[in-house]
Amino acid sequence: MRLFFLLFICIPFQAAAEQLKLDGFATIGLTITDSKTAGVRQHISQPNATYENEFGFTNSSAGGQIEWQANSSTQLVGQLIFKDNQEQNLDNIIQMAFLRYTPNANWQVRFGRTGLDLFMMTEHRDIGYTYTYDHPPTEFYAIVPHQNLDGADIKYTYSFSEGLFSSKFFIGRSTAPIVSDDNFFWDVELKSLFGLVLEWQSYDWTLRANYTATQSGNENEQQKQLRAALAQIPNEVWPQRPALLESLNIIGKRFNYSALGVRYDNSQWFAQSELSYIDSNSQVLKALTAGYASVGFYYNNHTLMTTFAQVKSNNTTPQRPLISSEQLDLLYNTIIRHTNFYLVDQNTLSVTLRTEINDSLAVKVQLEHTAVDSLPSAFYLHRDLEKGNFDNSFNTLGISLNWVF
Repeated sequence: MRLFFLLFICIPFQAAAEQLKLDGFATIGLTITDSKTAGVRQHISQPNATYENEFGFTNSSAGGQIEWQANSSTQLVGQLIFKDNQEQNLDNIIQMAFLRYTPNANWQVRFGRTGLDLFMMTEHRDIGYTYTYDHPPTEFYAIVPHQNLDGADIKYTYSFSEGLFSSKFFIGRSTAPIVSDDNFFWDVELKSLFGLVLEWQSYDWTLRANYTATQSGNENEQQKQLRAALAQIPNEVWPQRPALLESLNIIGKRFNYSALGVRYDNSQWFAQSELSYIDSNSQVLKALTAGYASVGFYYNNHTLMTTFAQVKSNNTTPQRPLISSEQLDLLYNTIIRHTNFYLVDQNTLSVTLRTEINDSLAVKVQLEHTAVDSLPSAFYLHRDLEKGNFDNSFNTLGISLNWVF
């Protein structure tokens, strides 16, 4: 990524001013919630969350995009984003940096860091002005920390009289952090990653299908320590020990992601929905289903929308050892924090009002009610865990000012 960064710095700006395009975007987001124990955040990579009686600004971000048209078929694109990250380094700030080659109207090839095309809003999910939501639906968009791909993709587009068909194949690797309670941090690597996206656009409709496969490329230091401690326990004391050891051995495990998306927009009414299914051969994430449906309408410079989102996994909590001791209880509680990370079951109903102030500035207000059947949850940060008195139902208000310049 540093190579692409240097390429942009070395562009002869004076000679290529007409081929250079600069754009900026920013969001100032305020979050208020009545949740005492589940700290609200928009992504599992965020290190900060908002609790009751707090004003949270973790949904705020600022960034810019540079595009340089080297010639009629070659373009350099870079995007920088400053947002709520555990580590503010160059690798996290550079969201995209790629060379795009378009030999004709049908084919396009990109090399470098591109958006990991899992979702309908992949390419612009950090640019709040481009969509109605105060933030993309948590149950669907927050569970996968990876947003970009270091590699290449090739896209074929064909125009019919009835619409436009496109197919994209991508391959590469990706890294992204997971942040959880007790200062847990894991920069998760996905290797041998490849995927296919099919899309059809016709008048008011957009239909989309995605399939992505990958393998886990690294593990967290805590997982090594837990395996070492668990290896000392006899099977007679803990019959489930072999299965737990296997679940903590994450390197090389396979993960598959499948998704369907649809959008209808006739300039008066609109609807958007996405469904996804994640499965793997790891006990940490056996199967997870997520989806959302949004319906709204436009009125002058206002947009009113309602959304229902839901996510559920079929993970089960491991059984305790047959005997109890202070050391065994501590080990068990620590292990299930890892194996139950993706044990999620919740839904959110929200209402959103977006108002266009002008062509580059918009205000959004979103009220959400969330019902959670499993806490602690990967979606949130938590406090007072030892008391076990979790908020299984809470409300959240999001207000944001979004602009492009």
